[in-house]
Formats: sequence, C-alpha cells, structure tokens
Amino acid sequence: MRHKTWYLFLTLLIIAITVAGCGKSPEALVNEVINTATQWLSGDVTGEIGKTYATDWFEFTIHSIEEVDAYAGYSPIDDCILYDVVITETNIFDTAIPMGTFDFYMDDVSFEEYIWPIDPLDDTMMPETFDLAPGETVRYHMVYEIPSDVTGLMLMYTEVDEEENEGRTFTINISRP
Repeated sequence: MRHKTWYLFLTLLIIAITVAGCGKSPEALVNEVINTATQWLSGDVTGEIGKTYATDWFEFTIHSIEEVDAYAGYSPIDDCILYDVVITETNIFDTAIPMGTFDFYMDDVSFEEYIWPIDPLDDTMMPETFDLAPGETVRYHMVYEIPSDVTGLMLMYTEVDEEENEGRTFTINISRP
C-alpha cells in the first residue's frame, strides 16, 4: 500500500510540473499537488465556497452560505440565527442515488449533536428525500437554524456506504460576522 501511495504522489507531482506552463508557478503547482494528495490520503477535504468537489457518488458545489433574517416567511426562534446554503449536486454514478436533507449537516466542537436543515418550506429548498438520476444536476437551498452564540461553525458531508462504512468528510468552515 505504501508503494502505491508514493507512485500516486509522484504521478501527481509529475503532472503538476508538466503543466507548469499553464499560468501557475512550479512551486504553486507542487504545493497544490501536495495539499490535494495529503487531503486524499487522509480522507478529509477542507472545502471552499464556489469550488466543486467529487464524492464517490456525486459532485457538489456550495455556492453560498449566508446568514438571513428569514426564509420563505420563516423566522428563527429566540437566540437562533438562520443560514441559507445554496448547493448544486450532480450524480456521477451509474444509477440513481438517494439524496436529501440528511446529507449535509452543520457542526461545531461545542455541539452535542449535528444540526440538520429545517424541513422544506417551498420548492426552492432541498426535499427531505429524492432520487438523483445519473447525470442529473439539481440546485437547492438548505436552511439551518443555529444557536446565535456558536463559533467555529462548519458545513459538512461525510461519505457513508450501504454498509455504514464512513469515507471522506468534506468540511467548509463558516465565518461569523
């Protein structure tokens, strides 16, 4: 296994150096390859808003994460705030995959449990469950109700297969004003 890892790393490094003429310095490309390989080998991916990430079954892009006063007429309960997350998902698997509000959750080190999106209020929000057909792309809002005193907030997705085995965890850190 260790040899395969080094072969993969060296292959990625050679590719990075080969395409160095594509507008990035060789140092920047090498650093990008090292960061990508490190995340791939560790299993965890620290994401950014606006970038597309591939899981084993689908690709997703978080377009925005914004604090809002209300959504579709719903206001947060006392001592809570709402976050509106806009996401695009595309099925890259060869069969339909079950998707829904159970996929992406918010977390903080002080939470005792994950926070899931609120139930859909209109057609712009992600349904609780739906099947995403091969090649299909959808765009939805997910709205989270979070305690207002939270710091260190993260939006997360963890790969879990049919046997409940966990894979990579994708994390996007959320800056609070």
